[in-house]
Amino acid sequence: MLNKIIEEVKKTERAADKIIKDANDKADKIINNAHEEAGKLIEIIKEEAKKEGKMIIKKEEKLARIEADNIIKKSEREKEELGKKSFKNIDIAVKIVIEKVMEGK
Repeated sequence: MLNKIIEEVKKTERAADKIIKDANDKADKIINNAHEEAGKLIEIIKEEAKKEGKMIIKKEEKLARIEADNIIKKSEREKEELGKKSFKNIDIAVKIVIEKVMEGK
């Protein structure tokens, strides 16, 4: 009878060891899966960040082009104005030069 009890205890210990091993194996699988999922999520987040960064760059480039076009247009208007003013003053400048030449200076 004592042998039977000892055998039952050993059998129970083996069953407990198997349960512990199975639980550890499952825990390892869960942890590994969690690491894999975390890695995948990190890659997805990186890709989304790259896409968002590209969109921001495109938006900023568009705004910069608009600003540059506005500056060019303003500069062209100012150039025209200066040209008009200089032509208005050319008559005066020519008269002054002719007067100076006539005076001998």
